[in-house]
Amino acid sequence: MESSRFAVVRARPPIHGCPKLMFNGPCAGGSGNVCEVTGGKCPWVQRFLEEPKYYAYHTVVLDKGFRITDYKPHVRKPSTRLVEKLAGGGPVLSYEYVAGSKPSPERVEQDLAELRGAYDAVNFVDTPLGLPHADPLALAIIASRIGVEPVVQVSCKDKSRLQLEALIIAMGLHGLGNMLAVTGDWPGLAGSENPRPVFDLDAVRLVYTARLMVDLGRTPAGTRVRVSRIIHVGVAVNPYFQPPRLEALKLAKKQRAGAEFAETQPIFDPSILQGFMEEAAEAGVSLPLMASILVTGSPGTLRAVEEFARIPVPRDYMEAVEKRGLRGAYEYASTIAPRLLEIPRVAGIHVLTMGDVHAALEAADRIKEAF
Repeated sequence: MESSRFAVVRARPPIHGCPKLMFNGPCAGGSGNVCEVTGGKCPWVQRFLEEPKYYAYHTVVLDKGFRITDYKPHVRKPSTRLVEKLAGGGPVLSYEYVAGSKPSPERVEQDLAELRGAYDAVNFVDTPLGLPHADPLALAIIASRIGVEPVVQVSCKDKSRLQLEALIIAMGLHGLGNMLAVTGDWPGLAGSENPRPVFDLDAVRLVYTARLMVDLGRTPAGTRVRVSRIIHVGVAVNPYFQPPRLEALKLAKKQRAGAEFAETQPIFDPSILQGFMEEAAEAGVSLPLMASILVTGSPGTLRAVEEFARIPVPRDYMEAVEKRGLRGAYEYASTIAPRLLEIPRVAGIHVLTMGDVHAALEAADRIKEAF
């Protein structure tokens, strides 16, 4: 019975009408039964409201390209400092680095050298909002060279499974041991003219692909490969997703597929994360989790988070930023961080500053004082 619950091979997505062709549940943009692409009802959420026991919400669903479907990823001994510290309960402090579309080698190295002493790990984003950014693999190679623990964000968007498999091999070749598997943003969210994005895999199938390649030395199609080191696989999760039970079930599927840690969308209210973690525990999730905090001096950025990510920003945080800018954000971050770390399974804080490295350094100091 367990084997059948783990992998059901399908030629087509089990739910029709999803623009991203998701096989394993809605993307984070489908919160509240609104599709981020069409603005209509999310077919995944709609079906869940009508039939919550439908198998696709409880089973890792693979497509016909997966010939290996019976592997059950095991718990691995940590091979990176980040995963070792997460497994030990933390607290971990990580940062999301945004180099933008016009970085210089000198600026990147300077930024990373400054971040090295402040953070346990640095996450390199992969085309956020579907906009061109410096490739995260290239940035992670630079980071590793100067002693920064990198996390390579790997987005399924606009990559075939062959490209994703090649990227995983390249990570091993460069000794990079942490990846964050995400489905990726629809490019039109940021006004891109690209009308035909590619979503060959979703995050759940990408996680399973990585574990097959690293653990078994096989691609999903059965081709022999060699990945030169253990690569630990993390995933993203949105505790604000509605209904939260559906997001908890999807996180459970990611864990079953082989995920080893999780990273949240920005959290502004610890009670939201507390409630979600209770839902996740009921779904069988036991992953260590890093709770994200957005540190910004821009009220416009916070309003954009509410509009595009559908994440409500508490009035007291908005007012603190409106009145005191970054100082208000620092105070809020140092107050919320210890409350987040009190929640079971929360083993770290992940800081986002939308590319402002100076704000990242100040935020790290404030948060560490509150640990």
